[in-house]
Amino acid sequence: MKKILMLVLVFPVLLFSQNKNNLGKYYSEKDEKEILKVVDSQVKAWNDGNVEGYMEGFWHSDSLRMVTRAGIQYGWDLTLKMYKDSFKGKEAMGTLRLRVVKLDFLNKDAVFVISKWEVDQKEKMGGHLVQLWKKIKGKWVITTDYTT
Repeated sequence: MKKILMLVLVFPVLLFSQNKNNLGKYYSEKDEKEILKVVDSQVKAWNDGNVEGYMEGFWHSDSLRMVTRAGIQYGWDLTLKMYKDSFKGKEAMGTLRLRVVKLDFLNKDAVFVISKWEVDQKEKMGGHLVQLWKKIKGKWVITTDYTT
């Protein structure tokens, strides 16, 4: 009876302590830190009015997917143009705050990320980002972005 009671009490602790914050078997603290560093760099670039710097967090490929109200658009160059056309200068970009809410490591080279964002411009805007990040050529980049 003592053995059964011990298993009932200890097993859940062992089960949930296997993965930090229950992030999955592919979780890597090093990869998490690398992704968060890219996010921090993007926020800094945005707040400096540097659209090109902000875009460094995205996969520089014609296959980059951006899901917007208008539909799905493909390509790093088209996305850069969209941001430049929508936000002309630092003042128009406002001040970005971005908080990663959840990281789900799908495998060793793919992470599903949900973030909350706010931008202070003439009026405050905000919503969520849903992104697929992939490690491509040793670098974590956003390959798919859906912003609400």
